[in-house]
Amino acid sequence: MANQPTVLLAEDDEMFVLLAKTMLEELGFEVLDTKNGAEALTVYHHNNEKIKLVVTDIGMPIMDGYELVRQLNQCAPNLPIYVSSGLPDCEITEQLPPESIAGIIKKPYTFESLKGILLPTK
Repeated sequence: MANQPTVLLAEDDEMFVLLAKTMLEELGFEVLDTKNGAEALTVYHHNNEKIKLVVTDIGMPIMDGYELVRQLNQCAPNLPIYVSSGLPDCEITEQLPPESIAGIIKKPYTFESLKGILLPTK
């Protein structure tokens, strides 16, 4: 289990955390889940050597996903960050340049759509 890639999940909806965490674990990831961007940033700084990618919601309290992406881009410019949202892609890319994120995961997502985005060659 020690060689599992680790995902940092930032999501404030508890039911969605359970669903996303289950799916990510089924895909072979260890999941560190957080409730907002500020908590995610703290967890990232304490675990940055093992976190291989981030999945963040956009609308969260304290620090939203937009600010989390900006902060992570500054301290870890090569870290793949996936934005999870029900918003249209154009609304997200108005605030985040496409090069600042690895992709957009449309909510609600399924196991197969998540697998296709995060593990496209498997």
